[in-house]
Amino acid sequence: MRSALVAVCLAVLSGCGTMDFKPAEYPLRDGLVPPFNVAGTASVSNAQPADAQFIVYSYGGSQLASNLKAITEVMVEQTRKEIAKNGRAGAGGQKSIALKVNSLVSKYGMALFWRSSMQFEATLGNGQVLSFDVPHTSGSVHQNLNGNIAEGVMTLLRDDRVRAYLGS
Repeated sequence: MRSALVAVCLAVLSGCGTMDFKPAEYPLRDGLVPPFNVAGTASVSNAQPADAQFIVYSYGGSQLASNLKAITEVMVEQTRKEIAKNGRAGAGGQKSIALKVNSLVSKYGMALFWRSSMQFEATLGNGQVLSFDVPHTSGSVHQNLNGNIAEGVMTLLRDDRVRAYLGS
């Protein structure tokens, strides 16, 4: 009886350190994404079907869990906003970018800073698939994760291949 009670208590306590991480936009200041041409209209979509929970951060018994579909959706929305803000519209056809975040993980470093890495794919409407691995460092775990998503948007929209596709 006593060992069963201990086992139940341990099972309950083992999940106490996991909290939901709800990704949110971390705004990019003006100038981080230079203006670029968009020949036609551009659409950005979420190509990530996976919505299972996974651990994005774990340290000292505390964990943050999220899902790749939600993370990708934040990246999609921020990419749309940055295209609207920095894209110079011109005549042309429909352009599309399908985004798929495959991984986002933050690790605690020394001296109160966190390092994260995000891997994602961008499938352009011309069939080209681009893979990115974007690092990020900051002084808070939530800013580190959200900032990594924002840095992914910045990396995407500064990429010469993406800019050439949007402008063609």
